[in-house]
Amino acid sequence: QVLVAGTADEAVRLAKRYQPSAVVLDVGLPDQSGLTVLDVLKRDNNTRHIPIHVVSGEDHSQTALSLGAIGYLVKPVKREDLVNVLKTLEEKLTRSVRRVLIVEDDLVQRDAVGRLLASGDVETVGVGTAAECLEQLKTQTFDCMVLDLTLPDASGFSLLETLSREGAYAFPPVIVYTGQDLSPDYEQQLRRYSSSIIIKGAKSPERLLDEVSLFLHQVVSELPPEQQKMIRQARNRDAVLEERRILIVEDDVRNVYSLTNVLEPRGAKIEIARNGKEALDALNTAAGDPSKRIDLVLMDVMMPVMDGLTATQEIRKDNRFKTLPVLMLTAKAMPDDQERCMAAGANDYMSKPLDVDKLLSLIRVWMPR
Repeated sequence: QVLVAGTADEAVRLAKRYQPSAVVLDVGLPDQSGLTVLDVLKRDNNTRHIPIHVVSGEDHSQTALSLGAIGYLVKPVKREDLVNVLKTLEEKLTRSVRRVLIVEDDLVQRDAVGRLLASGDVETVGVGTAAECLEQLKTQTFDCMVLDLTLPDASGFSLLETLSREGAYAFPPVIVYTGQDLSPDYEQQLRRYSSSIIIKGAKSPERLLDEVSLFLHQVVSELPPEQQKMIRQARNRDAVLEERRILIVEDDVRNVYSLTNVLEPRGAKIEIARNGKEALDALNTAAGDPSKRIDLVLMDVMMPVMDGLTATQEIRKDNRFKTLPVLMLTAKAMPDDQERCMAAGANDYMSKPLDVDKLLSLIRVWMPR
C-alpha cells in the first residue's frame, strides 16, 4: 500500500498516524525542507525506526545520512534506481537480527562496547586491526560499523579510504568512536566517509547507543529498559548543537529570552544582536577570532535600523559568509514570505509563533557538520 504526501506537514502527520514500513522522501517540499521531516521523524521514538530514503534534486546527502537516512539519490532518477531503493528497504524490513562490527584495538574497550550494544536482536562482532576488519567486510554483511581511529596496522582514516575506493568490501554506515581530539579539518575529512562522529568521553556510551539504534532502525520501546534510559539521557543535550555558536538577531527581548531558554540547555552558545547592523558588526568581530566563530544565524525580519532581509543580503555579499546558514523568522505567514526570504539569501525560514520542535529540527538540518 502507498500513502502520498505533498507537503512536509502532511508527511509528518501521515507517518505518525499510519507508521509506514518505509518512507521515500523529497527535500524540496513547498512548506518546509524535507530534511526537517527526516529530523522530526528520527527524533520521535515512535517513528525513528522507519527506514527513510531521500530522493532529491539537490545534493544534501551528507546532512541526510548523518540525520539517519538509509540512502540518498539525486534526481533525475532512473526507474531501475528506484527499484533498487525499494529492494534495499525490503531487505532492511525482512532482516530480524541486526549485526554491528566493532573495530577497536583495546580488548577491554571492545568488550565494553559489545556489551553496551548487544540485545536480543543485535549481534556484535569485534576485531582489533584494519586487516581483520577488511576480512570481515569481504565475507559478511553488517548493518553498522563502530570504528576507533587508532589501530595497530593502519589509521582509521586510511581504512575508510580503502573501503570507499575498493568494491570488494561491504561499506556499512560508520560511526567513528574515538578519544582523539580532532581538528576541524580532520573532522571534515572524516565526515566524507563517516555517518557520525562521536568523541569518547563521560557521556559517550549513551550517545553511541543512541546513534547505533538510529542506524539499526530499532524500535526504542522494544529495547531493554536500561538501553531506553541511556537513550533518553543522550537526548537531554543535543550533539549537533553542543558548543555551537548561534547568533540571534531579534529586537523583542521576550523572543530572545525564549530562544535562549530553548538553545542553551541543549549545549549551544548564544550571541545576541538587536538589529541587522548589530548582526553585521557581530559577524565581523567573530570572523577575526576562530574561537568566537558563529555557526548559524537566526534572523528576525522586522527590526529597526536595519531589517533582516537587508542584513541577510549584506551578509551574502561578503565571501567570508557565503556558506553561513541564515534562518529567517517572520512575524506572520504571508504567501510571498518564503520567496522574499530565499531571494535575500536565507537558507530557510519559519513563521511565528515558533514551534520549538520544528525550529530545533530546522537548526539541526542547517547546522554545519
